[in-house]
Amino acid sequence: MDACHALRIKPRRGMTKTKHFGDRIQQRGIRVETVELARQYGIPDGDRLVLGRKQIRIRLNELDQERKELIRAMDKGGVIVVECGGALITAYDFDSFKSY
Repeated sequence: MDACHALRIKPRRGMTKTKHFGDRIQQRGIRVETVELARQYGIPDGDRLVLGRKQIRIRLNELDQERKELIRAMDKGGVIVVECGGALITAYDFDSFKSY
């Protein structure tokens, strides 16, 4: 039986927080938001989730790329994508749409 089962902690979403957890993050100055980032982007290692410098750097690079793409979309005034039944039909700049 692993530690999670022994403590009767529910996995992932809506996870129960033990008093020990609350005491330790407060004692160590770890924010709940940082814990959530580790849960979302950390690498599983047994019953741990490891969010190291490498994973943080990868995620920051992904966010940088997403920011660049959002800025490109903003420069176009937005974009409209039409899809139907799982198929992409067309796409055009938001500003090119004229409603009559």
